[in-house]
Amino acid sequence: MNKAKQIQNVNPDEVYSYLSSRPEGLNDHEVEERLLEVGKNSVEVRDQWKWVRSLLKQFTNFFTILLNVSAVICFVADNLQPGESMNVLGWALLGVSFLNALFSFVQEYRAEKAMEALKKFLPPRVLVRRNGNNVEILAEDLVPGDILIVSEGDRIAADGRLVKSGDLVVNNAPLTGESKAQSLHASAVDKRMSESENLVFAGCSVFKGSGEAVIFATGIRTEFGKLAQLSQSIRRSPSPLEYETGRMVKILTIIAVSMGFSFFLYGVFSGRSLWVNLVFMMGIIVANVPEGLLPTFTLSLAIGSLRMAKKNVLVKELKAVEALGAVHVICTDKTGTLTHNQLTITHLGDAIACEKLKDKGSENFLLKLALSASEVRKSEKGFSGDPLDVSVADSYVEKGGDFSAFEKDIEKHFAFDVDKRRSAGIFSADSQKFFVVKGAWVAIRPFISGMQDNSAAQPVKVDEEALEKAEAAMRKVAATGLRVIAIAYSILAEGDYTDAKQNDLEHDLILAGFVGIEDPIRKEVPPAVKKCHDAGIDVIMITGDHPDTALAIAQKSGIVVDGQNMAGVLTGDILEQLTQEQLIEALGKGVSIFARTTPEQKMKIVAALKAMDKVVAMTGDGVNDAPALKAADVGIAMGKKGTDVARESAQIVLLDDNFASIVAGVEEGRAIYSNIKKFTNYVLVSNGPEILPYIIYILLPVPLALTVIQILSIDLGTDIIPSMGLGQEPPDPEEMRRPPRDRSEGLLTRPLIIHSYLFLGLLEALWSIFLFFFVLVEGGWEYGQELASNNVLYRSATGIALSTILLMQIGNLIGRRFIYRSGLDMGIFKNKLIFFGIIIQVVFSWAVLYFPPAQKVLATGPVSIEIYFLAWFGIPLIFGLDFIRKKVAQRG
Repeated sequence: MNKAKQIQNVNPDEVYSYLSSRPEGLNDHEVEERLLEVGKNSVEVRDQWKWVRSLLKQFTNFFTILLNVSAVICFVADNLQPGESMNVLGWALLGVSFLNALFSFVQEYRAEKAMEALKKFLPPRVLVRRNGNNVEILAEDLVPGDILIVSEGDRIAADGRLVKSGDLVVNNAPLTGESKAQSLHASAVDKRMSESENLVFAGCSVFKGSGEAVIFATGIRTEFGKLAQLSQSIRRSPSPLEYETGRMVKILTIIAVSMGFSFFLYGVFSGRSLWVNLVFMMGIIVANVPEGLLPTFTLSLAIGSLRMAKKNVLVKELKAVEALGAVHVICTDKTGTLTHNQLTITHLGDAIACEKLKDKGSENFLLKLALSASEVRKSEKGFSGDPLDVSVADSYVEKGGDFSAFEKDIEKHFAFDVDKRRSAGIFSADSQKFFVVKGAWVAIRPFISGMQDNSAAQPVKVDEEALEKAEAAMRKVAATGLRVIAIAYSILAEGDYTDAKQNDLEHDLILAGFVGIEDPIRKEVPPAVKKCHDAGIDVIMITGDHPDTALAIAQKSGIVVDGQNMAGVLTGDILEQLTQEQLIEALGKGVSIFARTTPEQKMKIVAALKAMDKVVAMTGDGVNDAPALKAADVGIAMGKKGTDVARESAQIVLLDDNFASIVAGVEEGRAIYSNIKKFTNYVLVSNGPEILPYIIYILLPVPLALTVIQILSIDLGTDIIPSMGLGQEPPDPEEMRRPPRDRSEGLLTRPLIIHSYLFLGLLEALWSIFLFFFVLVEGGWEYGQELASNNVLYRSATGIALSTILLMQIGNLIGRRFIYRSGLDMGIFKNKLIFFGIIIQVVFSWAVLYFPPAQKVLATGPVSIEIYFLAWFGIPLIFGLDFIRKKVAQRG
């Protein structure tokens, strides 16, 4: 190995020996040895303290802090008046605080592990040459000496030295911070490594072109890996749901502390003992805190993400689960998302009238021209590359062409340029050199000076009228839904065109003909689009295809109605000239198809929609889609045809590239947010009967109807399983018939507070307190009489109050399943957690009255069976009155 030179200083043919490799690549034995020597190609930075910090974070939320403060109050109260077991309650509150934090931590841990497992569905893969064959492998299996083959859209997986370059242009922004495109070549340079134009670096991406590089550094030995070792974690901004959750917690905390402190002062000024006031303050705080709410939030999002994965929607970030359900607009690609991305050439048309060619010689010549301007690679799995280019190669082979033989005649490729909307190539045949351009008609038309006439020996000269006729014929074919590509060529003079520029050769072209490609609509798409429209979600199609093709596909998909004219279509050249205000006006008038657009123009569309206060979901698959995916509220990348860059920029990856999967994800997202509101509503209802006894206790000379331990038995006992059940409810069929929720809508809305506290909560409070005093009065208690905490009558009265709340929560639970429906019509056996939760509440309502161990822990006592049956009457009472409210609200 030459030690005097660095890898960038040697000539391409010397690179192989420099890195102990060869043009046909490494063999299996060499790969195995090098993997053992240098390890996997991974730059993952493992944070040893990540989970410790995550666990400690669970103790910093307001609910946990309040529980800990309440525990301290218990210890103070026990010190003031020993023998009342307040220290036991203090330890219980600390235990609850720890278990609450531990549960949230476990759910967060499991959610992240689930996300990591799901990401393994889409491991980064690369194309390499080994044993003389092009094979696809996991990026982590790359070793020094591997021949890496890169093309447009690829993310480079390791540092390599180029030995071949076909107009290769890369973006080194991940390494340098500068997003300026850099052209690369394979020649030796006398520069520092960081400045060399013949090196590709891990983490960077290919803008266009192709190339082959010999890997010289992998994993942490790459330049990117060295930076990764030094990098610090970036704190992400909270999602809207996280923000709203934090806001809700703060509001409930302020309410709890304000009420507790206010009534503490009232008790002090009214002459009650400090011990009584401390106990009361602690009770009112605990009663206001829904201790099990936050863990249920995390669990609901995690379960939702797993449900989405079953529908081919991979959620990379939990916050995107709910965000997808809030979208107002879905901006979607056409190819592969609305269609199958199984391109088949069904029309080979002549240059003059776009009529189907009738002889095999003409077909073969047109396909040969198209193939020379295509960039495909043949591997053990067949052809790979851009789907359009692959369809050209497939058609050429199907019609008897020899790809391997013709590939040797191709001298140069000019990669597809999204701005120019065309690609090109040079090949030799019959002692002639042909320069060929393949692309959109509008991009090639300005360079055409002649047309291929299959009935004449020589091409014919064209004028504007002939070009107009050719365009009209092409548009007629495009209007059937075919994607139509123009093919033009010129015959070059003898010479060396290795360093030729495409722009210098694009003149006096001869139109050879048109290629019509069919990509059938996915059968799931029209129903999915209809479901979007029913849900108040606009669908916008953005494509690089011809406007006529775009309109035909949009009509077949249901994005626009059949018979709609071009008024709803906006082309890229017009879009380029519009200001944001003008674009907003066009969108407001119903433009829903953007044709002949570039990926960069997606950003302009996203910005306009967001300026209209829309929540935007954007699909993308290419390198240039990355900015739009990041700018959108929800970026959705394609899992099959998407580039690594697009997938890393997106929050969500479609495993099947299917538009219908997006809609399924939206439905799940809406269901998840709806379920979060359901169990929030459900949990807050029990706060009413927990708070009111303390208010009555501090204002009137009566016993306390509910103790702190009994409150905790509800909040962290019987309410948890039903809440989890509501969090797993399937999507309501009506959910996709409602418009998207307003962006400003929060979880803790005024209607929800009124419904939870002042309606259902008040009903539970009144019925449970009524039975509490009924038992007391029946047992001989008189107004103003004090009862000890171990008094048999008092224990029976608190027992029936607790039992009543538990049973009434069953009616509350069933009613929360739907906004307007009863909840019984769906059946309580379909959701196993809800059914199990009801069983727990029934059993526990009996146990607190008649099971001695439960009586001992909760300080309760038995009542007559007749009074217990009165507690059961609370179920139809709360369910029935709430159902009447639903019907009144539905009519209103």
